[in-house]
Amino acid sequence: MVEREASAGAGQRLSGADMKRMVRGAAGWVALHREALNLINVFPVPDGDTGANLGRTLAAASEALDDTPDEASAHEVASAAASAALLGGRGSSGVIGAQWLRGFAAGLSDDADASLSAAFASAAEAARNAVAEPRDGTMISVAADTASAVESMGAEPLAQMERAVEAAYESVEYTPEQNPVLKDAGVVDAGARGLEFMLRGMAGALAGEPIPDVPAELGAIDPGWLARRLDDDGEFDGFCTELVVANVEDIDGLREVLSGEDETVMLAPDGDDLRIHLHTTEPADTYAAADGAGQIRVFRAVDMRMQAARTHESESDAAVVAVAQGSGFVRVFTELGAAAIVSGGAADNPSVEMLFSAAESVKGEDVIILPNNHNVTPAAERAGELAAEAEEAQRVHVIHNDSQAEGVAALAAVIGGVPTEDVVAEMEQALDAVRIGRVTYAARTLEGDVPISQGQPFAMLDGEIVGAGESIDDVALTLASQMAESLSGASLFTAYIGEDVSEDRADALAEAIEESTGLEVDLIEGGQPHYPWLLALE
Repeated sequence: MVEREASAGAGQRLSGADMKRMVRGAAGWVALHREALNLINVFPVPDGDTGANLGRTLAAASEALDDTPDEASAHEVASAAASAALLGGRGSSGVIGAQWLRGFAAGLSDDADASLSAAFASAAEAARNAVAEPRDGTMISVAADTASAVESMGAEPLAQMERAVEAAYESVEYTPEQNPVLKDAGVVDAGARGLEFMLRGMAGALAGEPIPDVPAELGAIDPGWLARRLDDDGEFDGFCTELVVANVEDIDGLREVLSGEDETVMLAPDGDDLRIHLHTTEPADTYAAADGAGQIRVFRAVDMRMQAARTHESESDAAVVAVAQGSGFVRVFTELGAAAIVSGGAADNPSVEMLFSAAESVKGEDVIILPNNHNVTPAAERAGELAAEAEEAQRVHVIHNDSQAEGVAALAAVIGGVPTEDVVAEMEQALDAVRIGRVTYAARTLEGDVPISQGQPFAMLDGEIVGAGESIDDVALTLASQMAESLSGASLFTAYIGEDVSEDRADALAEAIEESTGLEVDLIEGGQPHYPWLLALE
């Protein structure tokens, strides 16, 4: 049980301290009902993550308040919470929830006699604007109905919050009448109920009431309906894809590129950052579009079909989370069956939270993480420790590999229907059977067996420097010859093309390698930064 302090008092201006308690109350109520919300998650797909997504979003908002000054106003506190929620948001419910908070903050006034009507109206508008094609029977409806309910009320904050809770409950109960999918599944909308719980937590905190000890019963999806949806070919095809992109100059242009026929696209700006959420069958194209429009800070893509199946089935194969840099590698990992992709790698290590969240999102007891860079491995292992300690505990198996090319070889070795320990063993054996060559430019002058000047191209074989030269392509060709000589019986070179390498250069190098080694070369657009050439020999 979490005790709450009493508010400043009826009729007084909402204070920063009140707002802090309200945000934490919202986070606590949603956290309490996290799994119950997951179990009634139906629309747009029953992937069982609404409670987790909204809960993680509000947890980020709540944690940010620890750094908010005690003298901050309610507007300042709510704004800080909304920015943190937007950056830490997960899924459509998280993005809409964060935007609702942002609108609520924008509508708050520091006037002593001001009511919360403007805040609720602004929150409803922000929530609606977050979605390209707003739908009735969702969080959008609840936000609008609560704003209407408090529109003509006086200035007493607690009375308005309590009226908003009543209106939210009535609105949620009506969602099956607005959305036939909900009615057929036998549940109300999970995101809508989540917003109701946010308001219950805010009102309870303002009144000084504790968060309940036991979650309310929310029911469950009709099993027959769920079975039919899971068997429907194409129903869940695609990836729930989320990004944070900095310094996007043409937001409308990026929206047009991403939208297509997908009505789930959400773009939510916050300062220099743009939060994006969409469902797509081609996450690599989304990565490429975002990378061309700005600087990707966060990228995550989760296979919705696998997520839905693992949510509602008791047994399943281990899911693989791969860390990737470059749109080409995003495409390769998804085509090979990775359940989730997290952006990161050289000079851009993903956080522990990003990896833990990805493991959590793919569901199931066993998750395999491919760090694809030795600097990412410690974060992956820490994410595994957190997953083991979570309420829904998971076993996370971290593959110790140091390049995306190794990750591809390991993932290609995965077969289904066998124990996870055997899958991990097969992946590790695949790493032993491949040699990895990398070619890049020296960031500084290096002394040693192979002296290298700053800016000079050089080559590494399995992590060891083996040569340098004047031309990056000539160094790559020499490296390929060394690799062929070092691995007898090899039959295939794979050359992953970096982000700044032209098609003509790639074709020329492939032809030169084939002439030099007598081995077939498979060219794959990796799009990776830092390494113009990444070679794998098997």
